[in-house]
Amino acid sequence: MGGLFDKLFRKGSWQESKDKPNEKFRYELGDGYYLAYEMKSNGYGGYCDVNVCLYEGNKMVRQMTDEHGKFKDFPGVEHGDWEKELIFPFEAITKFTVGYNPFGNNGLAEFVWMVQPDGRYWGDDGFGMEKDKEIMLYAKFDKTGRFVTPFKNDKLK
Repeated sequence: MGGLFDKLFRKGSWQESKDKPNEKFRYELGDGYYLAYEMKSNGYGGYCDVNVCLYEGNKMVRQMTDEHGKFKDFPGVEHGDWEKELIFPFEAITKFTVGYNPFGNNGLAEFVWMVQPDGRYWGDDGFGMEKDKEIMLYAKFDKTGRFVTPFKNDKLK
């Protein structure tokens, strides 16, 4: 992938974690916090993050998704026109890529969730170009790992 993916998802520290054998990657959020997660095949020719956990130092603060990518404490969604573009039924699970933005001055970090990729995603796996529209949802979470906003289709400030 490129473009939006590169801008949103993999800025910051994305590295293998050698001290936690079951958690293969981490994303630094700042202030001593990071997200640790595993990546697994999504069955659609790509990957998704599962077992997303918020850590402060060596202490796990909260598990945000389970081993299948299902949100543990799903904050809901802000309904909108994006729902009309869904090809598959909506599920609160990370089937495609997710990204993270570090804690800001307001003490909140951001979980960026690709609910549906655009048609080019399927083209990589031999399915050809589809008319699917990319749908990204954004939600803020605090240093306890609790979401403080529902997932929304617009970039949160």
